Amino acid sequence: ASIYPNPASDNFSIEMENEVKSVEVFSLQGQKVLTSKNKNVNVSGLSKGMYLVRIEDVDNAVATKKLIVE
Repeated sequence: ASIYPNPASDNFSIEMENEVKSVEVFSLQGQKVLTSKNKNVNVSGLSKGMYLVRIEDVDNAVATKKLIVE
């Protein structure tokens, strides 16, 4: 899976072959700050900084990506 744009300011999209089952965005402190079930995720409400995006697809494969919000 890949996410773009990165850095993101308003939202980011997920590019992957399978359908997304869940998207979770975590702060670097491990706090879950956002959840989504879409390939397009709005992060305009998040503070600037780095986050970890945990993407799970319908086959239960998990990818974790770093995302910078600016």
